[in-house]
Amino acid sequence: MRIVVCSLILLCVSFELLSQDSLVRFKELTFSSPFEKRTFERFRKKEVDLFSLFMANGNLLSDEKITAQRARFYDYVRGTGYDKTAGKKNDKRIKLVYDKLHGEFLSKYIEKNRFEEVFYNGNFNCVSATALYALAFEELKIPYTIKEQPSHVYLVAWPRDEQIVLQTTTPAGGYTAISNEFKMSFVRNLKDHKMISNQEFASRDNSALFDEYYFGKNSDIRLLDLAGLQYVNDALYKCEEKQFEAAFIQLEKAYMLYPSERVIHLLVYSGAHAFDTRKLKDSTHAVLLAKLSRYKSYGIDPDVIVSEFGGITQKLLFDKGKKEQYRQYFNTVVGGLQDIKLRTDISFIYYYENARLFYNQAKFGESLAHIEEALALKPTHADAQSLFLGALGQHLSSKGRDREVVDVLEKYTVRFPELEANNHFNAMKGTAYLFQFHLGYGTNKIADGDRYRGLFEAIIDKYPDMVINPDLIGQSYSMAAVYYYRKGQVAKARQLISTGLKYAPNNYELIARQQMIR
Repeated sequence: MRIVVCSLILLCVSFELLSQDSLVRFKELTFSSPFEKRTFERFRKKEVDLFSLFMANGNLLSDEKITAQRARFYDYVRGTGYDKTAGKKNDKRIKLVYDKLHGEFLSKYIEKNRFEEVFYNGNFNCVSATALYALAFEELKIPYTIKEQPSHVYLVAWPRDEQIVLQTTTPAGGYTAISNEFKMSFVRNLKDHKMISNQEFASRDNSALFDEYYFGKNSDIRLLDLAGLQYVNDALYKCEEKQFEAAFIQLEKAYMLYPSERVIHLLVYSGAHAFDTRKLKDSTHAVLLAKLSRYKSYGIDPDVIVSEFGGITQKLLFDKGKKEQYRQYFNTVVGGLQDIKLRTDISFIYYYENARLFYNQAKFGESLAHIEEALALKPTHADAQSLFLGALGQHLSSKGRDREVVDVLEKYTVRFPELEANNHFNAMKGTAYLFQFHLGYGTNKIADGDRYRGLFEAIIDKYPDMVINPDLIGQSYSMAAVYYYRKGQVAKARQLISTGLKYAPNNYELIARQQMIR
């Protein structure tokens, strides 16, 4: 069964975002270069280097060239002469900075673009150019805000006063639009979750509804958010090319910088597609499954995660017999799960299905070892109890009437008290007590025989509906009766026969003994 993006919970819903640690873990991020890794490590320590964060998403420039371009940029910004324009109108001052930066750094508009290209070959789009001007404004202490609209971002200088708009490209370009397919899916889920009415869904354009609910009314974003949007842009490029795993990797980094619900929705979208389209059932596939499980609040049902793991179990363990690969897959998935119930459900499947496979292969010791682990997770699970008792019975059959059988069964009684509600288990214990009862009298160890007779009678009185072999009951009580009869204790012999008939009323041997000693 394929993972389906069941729900895209909407931005209009006012609830608190999950913490970054719960959705995206820093240790799990994949970096394209040592520079990117160092930059994010510093960011994690709250050492925010915005220029490096914009440059990190690329590999065109070496560390040395990045350092040189940083110096070139800030030297040029400080040399624009902006500080000498005090007293002039702000629009004139902004135009000076705008024209100089554009002439020095921006050569050609390219829709699909990364910030590093500004310094590599002068190519830019609205995201990279807006970042360039925002970094310059930060250095020059020019107040500004960044506005985000569907398919476009731009700057507004002195947003509380003149509100001078800087359009780095035309509003139609520079910011990758989300596909119509995604928009339609998003809006359809709005309706399915009753966030919009059927009437609104039918009467309004999909794109308009998407823009309203996805982007919301507040279009102001921070420069750090813009750095995250650069990663979003890159992820969308990759989604267009069906490179969903690469897109997911970029979006995890985007979320670290811009932990918004829109990024979360894209993570779910790309992660689900990456999982579904990956043919190899390897550690990467397992990691994706574990990560997707964290998005319960965003449409990934835990039952779907369990179902997917069940499918992997069938394919790796039963169809292909790759036990070691399956073990590694399981360990990877469980290591990434946060939900305790989900971890229990996945672990139960792993141990139960391994136990079932080993049982079918008549490897009862190995089956027992695995089903014990499954039963520890779900001690009242009927199928697990049944498989456990089957494996246990086969495992103990080689030990015959050895007292170790009793010890093992009593150990499991303590470990799994829930088994006492299962009369198959009670019958195993009762039978083991009978064997020792019979053996005690057969080897003239009367104290042992009486001890185990007492244990047998206690368990059969407590669980009278359990089924015990009546011939074994007859043999055991007959042997005890014969012992006391030979000792001249006829009343004791009669009492034992009477008790035996209580538990096996139609047993021929006991009836015959009773008639003989009347």
